Parts: sequence; C-alpha cells; structure tokens
Amino acid sequence: MTRDAFLELLPSLGFTKKGCLWTKAIGAARLTVDVTNGKFIYPDDLTVHEQQTCNFLQPENFVVFECVHRLLEKGYEARHLELEPKWKLGHDAKSGRADILIKGNDGRALLLIECKTAGKAFTGAWKDTLHDGAQLFSYLTQVSETQFLCLYASEPNEIATGFRYTSHVLAHRDNEKYLAENPTFKSFRDATSTPARFAVWRDTYKLDYRSAGIFEANIQPYHIGKDKYSLADLHPISASEQQKKYHEFATILRQHNVSGRENAFDKLINLFLCKLVDESQHPDDLKFYWKGIAFDTHFQLLDRLQQLYQAGMEKFLGEKITYIAESDVSAALRFVRHNPDATQRAVWNLFIQQK
Repeated sequence: MTRDAFLELLPSLGFTKKGCLWTKAIGAARLTVDVTNGKFIYPDDLTVHEQQTCNFLQPENFVVFECVHRLLEKGYEARHLELEPKWKLGHDAKSGRADILIKGNDGRALLLIECKTAGKAFTGAWKDTLHDGAQLFSYLTQVSETQFLCLYASEPNEIATGFRYTSHVLAHRDNEKYLAENPTFKSFRDATSTPARFAVWRDTYKLDYRSAGIFEANIQPYHIGKDKYSLADLHPISASEQQKKYHEFATILRQHNVSGRENAFDKLINLFLCKLVDESQHPDDLKFYWKGIAFDTHFQLLDRLQQLYQAGMEKFLGEKITYIAESDVSAALRFVRHNPDATQRAVWNLFIQQK
C-alpha cells in the first residue's frame, strides 16, 4: 500500500477534499486524512493509545485506516474501537501492541485485528501464526476473553475502484458440541498461556480459520462468523485459482490414501452431486459448506452431505439410497419407557435399513 495509491482511491470511498484535508462523515464519526502533515485523524470517541499508526511513515498504517473505515461503514461504533492498545509481554513491549481492538456492547473484548500489507508481509505473518501463534495469540495473555482474532490486509482493487481485502478469522471460543464428540481434546477454557492456547487451536481445532465472517454484506456488526451460506456467497474463480484448487484436492486425496484414480473420481463425483443438489434445493441456506469450528462439527457436516447424496442419487440417477437422520433415531426412541418392545422394533428396523 503506497501513499499515492491510497490517496488516489479516497474519492471512490466517499471522501471529499477541502484544502489539504480529505474528510468523510460516517454517522456521527468523522475520518480525516491530512495530506500536508501526513496524518490520519480518527473520531474523537475512538480511543488511540499510541500515535504510531496515525502517520504515513509505515505502509501498514494505510491498511489500519482503511480497515477502520470499513468497520465504521459496516456499522461498528467508534466508541467500541481502540487503536494500538499496548501490553507488556515478556521482554518485548512492542510485540504487545495490537492494531485494532473491538469491544462489544457489553464492554468486553470481542475481536482483535492485526493489519498487514498485502502480499509478502501478510503471507509471512500468516505463516508465523500457523507456526506458533505469533502476534495474534500473544495478545490473548492480556485479553483472554476475546472471542475472535483476525489477520487483515487490503490493497487497491485492480478490477474496480476502492480496496479489496483479505481476512483470516480465527475463533477463540470453544464449540461444546465438537468437544463432546471428542472428549479427549483440550479446550480454550482450560488454556492459561499463549503456548497452551495455540496448542488448543492447533491440536483440537486443527488450525481452523475462515476467510469471511466480518465484513461481508450479510454479516451484522458485532456478529462475527457465518453460520449460514447462500448463493450470494459464491463467486466465479479465475484459471489460476482453479489450478490451485486442483492441487489442493490432489493433496487432500493423497493425505487420506485415496490414490486410485477410479476411487478419487468416485469421491469427487459424489461431492459434485451433493453440491448440485444443495444449490438447487437450498439456495438461501447452503448445507454443503464447512461453517468453521465455531459453528459446526464434523459429524454435522457428514450428516448434511449424506442427506444431499441421498437426494442427488434419486433425483439424477434414479437410485434410492438409505439415509437415516438423527431425527429418525430420536423418533424411534421417544416411547422407550412406555413401550420398550415397539421401540426395539423401530430401532431394529432402522438398523436393517442402514445395513
């Protein structure tokens, strides 16, 4: 992010120029860019703990300003935003200065955002996060109640005016259903140090993150994460992205010992079949997608895929496949106390169907 590229796009964001100042009002909040003095001026009720991100000296400072603008546009109130809260972490105080802290209406920390320039800086920071938690997890020593972490980058949009962004959103809260399915897994609740919290994310939640969940049009402010996907969330991908997806699929198949071409083809066709059914039958609430560890479990995902597979086999191939839903089992067991014989017959019938 360069100074000239940033200033060139300010009109497309709705900023108006008067003298050396570019200004925009978003509700009661006012953002100002002082070109002559190379300063960013934030709303009065937005807390700025340090002034190191309020100048043009570092490329990341343009990203921080753009991110704050996006948050205010989204509906977050300036009084809930803090820039550069600083904590003493070990011998290096600098490592404890976060870029943006967002608090909820209850005053508790909700989301921490670390801003990086797009490209090498963002890629390197994410690689460090995957390795040991890096800066993002180090902040949790002081604000352990924070429910979400985000690594954020933005850059000028090549296709249209404005900025495009990249966000990797991590949930720092436990999914109790997921833990119930895996009783030996450790929880965030019991982790008391940065290494322990990172270990929970790595070992229990398998380094899970989402690339959406904060800034999208169908996400409400202060509601982080997506527990529902629709056709509006889908978009065409370029040829280079297709090639990347091909290699990702190939890697997954190798990791799970799906090496034979016929077997791999069968798996992929089944998935495409599920996706076709999903888009045609559930356009406003897609079932095919993993919703992230904060909102989903592997059992629930597999159950949804089996249901889609059953519908697809019958609709497109005329084959009837047995699928027994959790509700079917619950219905079979509802009279277990009053009529155990009937319950036994109902459960046995489901068992035969599944066989």
